Amino acid sequence: MYLHGQTFQSTCAFCKSLLTMKKSVLFIVNPISGTRMVDNFEKIVYDTLDNDKFDIFFRYTKYKNHGSEIAAEAVKQGVNIIAAVGGDGTVNEVASQIVNTSSVLAVIPKGSGNGLAYHMQIPVHIKKALKIINEQNFTTIDTCKINGHYFFSIAGIGFDAKVAFDFNNEGQRGFQNYLKHILINYLEYQSAQYLIKYDGQELETDAFFITFANSSQWGYNVKIAPRASICDGKLDVCICQRPNFLKFVNVDLPHLLTNHFNRSSLVQYLQCEKATIIPSNGQKTYLHIDGDAAGKVDGIELEMFPRSLLICVKNDYLLT
Repeated sequence: MYLHGQTFQSTCAFCKSLLTMKKSVLFIVNPISGTRMVDNFEKIVYDTLDNDKFDIFFRYTKYKNHGSEIAAEAVKQGVNIIAAVGGDGTVNEVASQIVNTSSVLAVIPKGSGNGLAYHMQIPVHIKKALKIINEQNFTTIDTCKINGHYFFSIAGIGFDAKVAFDFNNEGQRGFQNYLKHILINYLEYQSAQYLIKYDGQELETDAFFITFANSSQWGYNVKIAPRASICDGKLDVCICQRPNFLKFVNVDLPHLLTNHFNRSSLVQYLQCEKATIIPSNGQKTYLHIDGDAAGKVDGIELEMFPRSLLICVKNDYLLT
């Protein structure tokens, strides 16, 4: 149903016939994702999707990892398109079950950060995001595993993972609350030494945090790895030193907010297909996976899986 390595295009009579077949679409909705509910979501879907092309179904998550259970069942039943309606955590639960299958992921961003959606230019406006499903334009993207768990946008250890831990545990959403935890942890969190083994090389370094970037950004359209590509078969690893507050505010923060963080003297980037990262002091480090806190770990095992997930994209989207 797709051409490996590029967006799906109807290049033959058979392919054109596929586009005329009615497809099943399951919306897996996290009702508590983001900062507000969408009371009339099902009506919006029926009003926006082409009902002549799609059979439409809805399921609502009730607890953590329920999205994974629903998505796994949907894949077994041969559902054509499985839409994750929520934030990056919801996308992670759903997409983890779709990797290396013939089902296609659609993303309807309704979370706080929406990192994967922003990277792939999927609008946060619900109707505009739904119209991408109507276009039936599919491509394949890279996926990654960290300690055996898939991630699709960003994972990390250190400071930003501690921020995610505090942000998730407090329960209050929104950028202002996220910023509060950034400021609190900046004052309290200390750097650590890490041994990084990647693609046959070694590096020992001090780091405030280390981010593993499949896509370019944390979310909120803030790009931690501006040059990261979701289709190059490489993971961008961003090693960031602890910033001086005044220098960070006057120099590095503007770089971060204008998508030029790679110009900062604080950061070092490397690319790899596989990596092992161990805190040199033997202490555990905080981990986040697609923005969701994953507790503390002794170390990290990373692996990249090129072009392993089918996803709906805009017709004019240039894969980056």
